[in-house]
Amino acid sequence: MKNNKLFIVLLPFLLLMVAGCSDFLDRKPLGSATEGDLTVGGVEGKVFGLYGNLRDDGMTGLPMVFMHVMRSDDAIKGSTVTDGAGYEQMADYFKYDKADGWLTLGYWNDHYKLIYACNDILHDLDSLKLNSDGDMINQAEAKFFRAYAYFDLVRTFGEVPKIDFKIYNIGDANIQKSTVPQIYALIDQDLDFAASHLPSGWVSTYTGRVTSGTANTLWAKTKLYRKDWAGALAKCELVINSGKYSLLDSYEKFFTEKGENSSESILEVQQYVSANGSVSYSNNCNGAQGVRGSGDWDLGWGWNVPSKALVDSYESGDPRKTTTILESGGPDGYGLTVPASLATIQPYWNRKVYSDPARRSSSGIKYANWLNIRLLRYADVLLMAAEAANELGGTPNTTKALAYVEMIRARARGTANVLPKVTVTDQAALRTAIKKERRAEFAMEYERFFDLVRWGDAPEILGAAGYTAKCQYYPIPQSIIDKAQGKLTQNPNW
Repeated sequence: MKNNKLFIVLLPFLLLMVAGCSDFLDRKPLGSATEGDLTVGGVEGKVFGLYGNLRDDGMTGLPMVFMHVMRSDDAIKGSTVTDGAGYEQMADYFKYDKADGWLTLGYWNDHYKLIYACNDILHDLDSLKLNSDGDMINQAEAKFFRAYAYFDLVRTFGEVPKIDFKIYNIGDANIQKSTVPQIYALIDQDLDFAASHLPSGWVSTYTGRVTSGTANTLWAKTKLYRKDWAGALAKCELVINSGKYSLLDSYEKFFTEKGENSSESILEVQQYVSANGSVSYSNNCNGAQGVRGSGDWDLGWGWNVPSKALVDSYESGDPRKTTTILESGGPDGYGLTVPASLATIQPYWNRKVYSDPARRSSSGIKYANWLNIRLLRYADVLLMAAEAANELGGTPNTTKALAYVEMIRARARGTANVLPKVTVTDQAALRTAIKKERRAEFAMEYERFFDLVRWGDAPEILGAAGYTAKCQYYPIPQSIIDKAQGKLTQNPNW
């Protein structure tokens, strides 16, 4: 059930407020307001628009799935042989292409689109000298989303242009790349402000808005990528000790509609599709990954599907395996059987974007674009804290790390006699256990490729598929290089 959710229309400054109801199929937006109608913060309408920008395909649709998931050993491109064969070469065999593919160019453009929108808001707040409490929150939201976009860009492309000012003319964006440390410096500044000025929570009318916990979670992740173990642990423990978050009792429930905006959720993309499909505020993330079949099983494009390596990686009896992986010819978890004939296309499918058949039957809509997209969740905070504590070392930190890992495993095992406690105290052995736990916990989500890169494991694990050191960063789309008129250089070795 989706109650009291804030949905943002992609049109500028349009806010749709959604009331709670007993049935998500009956939920309708109650009204809309333009920027001038809003009383809290002079640019709040623009700020609400940022949440709509987050739904752009390049931010959280298939382009994001391609960059963040499909390049890992957990997933393959999927779909049919002739559908996007070039992207299969890029994702599965690291034959990156500088040409302007719609996925790669869309990823770049939509991230900068969000950055430009954030800069517009920050410019308005500064030039109009707006400094009420509401304005400070609006500024914090804009800085959070700018940091979020730059974090994606810096870990995907490495050095990128640092545009932290309002763009008046297209030529204003033609600047040289900044170094990775310079981009992270801006991220730190933005998240410091966001964590200090965002509230710890919102009333239900504003479910889905970012909080100080959201900012600290993202900040912890950026520090983890830079091996700032003490900083990462400190930010994680701010979130843990806030008392605002907890794991759901059921791992499986988290990925259903009943698990949306739950105590485990830290950042979700709020999606909405009306009962008959006539109104939709969503993107192609879920539909692009849905089961590719026919008739009742025409649920999507079939991109981004589990690899055999992922299927074989789970510990015996791990319940997370069946939550993550649908098998052709196997049960769907709702009393249906996935047709065995679909194995001719793919043997495995991503169950984390699979919807309740009752919802599909009642609405006649098969692509599950109404499901929220989970970007940051509490389980990640716990495992980041475990990793950072283990890397810091020492008995107190090792004890912490083991406790955080056990929280994840205890929830996963439930009442089953599986997933025994991790008890190793040797740093290297515990590091291996934490890596394995991250893989099982976040399989088919948005972590694995970047985890392998930051751990230094990518050459060993992905090397047989064609990964080399230069594949850490994706080449900048060629049209972006051309438009910069010599001010922007391509990434090394591309």
